[in-house]
Amino acid sequence: MTVRHFMEFNLVSKDGHLSDCLMKKITGKRQQAIAEREQELLLLAEHIMAEHGFSGLTMDKLVAACDYSKGTVYNHFSSKEDLLCALCIKAMQTELDFFYKALNFKGNAREKLLALCFAYRLHALSHPTLFYCVLTSKTPAVAERASQERLDMQFVLEQQLGEVCNQLFVLAIENGELQPPEGTTFTQLSFAAWAMAFGSTALMLAASTAQLVQALEEEKTLMFNMNLMLDGMQWLPLSSDFDYWDSWQRVGEEVFVDELSKLKEHTRHTGAKGKIT
Repeated sequence: MTVRHFMEFNLVSKDGHLSDCLMKKITGKRQQAIAEREQELLLLAEHIMAEHGFSGLTMDKLVAACDYSKGTVYNHFSSKEDLLCALCIKAMQTELDFFYKALNFKGNAREKLLALCFAYRLHALSHPTLFYCVLTSKTPAVAERASQERLDMQFVLEQQLGEVCNQLFVLAIENGELQPPEGTTFTQLSFAAWAMAFGSTALMLAASTAQLVQALEEEKTLMFNMNLMLDGMQWLPLSSDFDYWDSWQRVGEEVFVDELSKLKEHTRHTGAKGKIT
């Protein structure tokens, strides 16, 4: 096709240069290809960590596992630490998607908070490697060698995740369901809820063979821990006056049907631990 034919389609300007329209299309496709390749590399890195652990993940192993050159891989991740930071970002983005779905649950503010806990545990069971990457990437050794761009993205996602939880405390206070002590901030309340959900989930995942954990019904244990804390906050209705176990089960039935189906299918094939009601 001649330059004149390109010009007829507004692809080449009169001076022979590519038009802005074509440049945008080329740039857009290139950026999409780069983004897709990065997600492919992150998935490979996740598999390597799942099989070999944190110390087993190296840039050389990632290069060996993919079809790209070492230079291409390093164009995406400047170091193992930068790679871990990218995995953390992927984890938080996935977690945020789960959280937004949980907010669609039809119930009072406390029920919605429990729906977030359901989403958090479901995310951990579905993506256990990513779940632990979030903590690993927060160590000073990782932060010192990760790119500033990724560290900034981590901060933004942390703010967004916290804001989802904050909204429910605001809603509960506005509805008269919760009256926190004077001077208590939403950040403190959100952190308490996150600490309880994370601690319970992490212990049940990491210490699943411990005698104490084996004796527990994990779903009801997480519910018990959360209700114990929320009752202590005097968040109405109290668990003695409301069937939150029914709410928990409805979250799975009404909001996370597809995700639970995928988790159960994965568990069936791998034998991995992944029970959730």
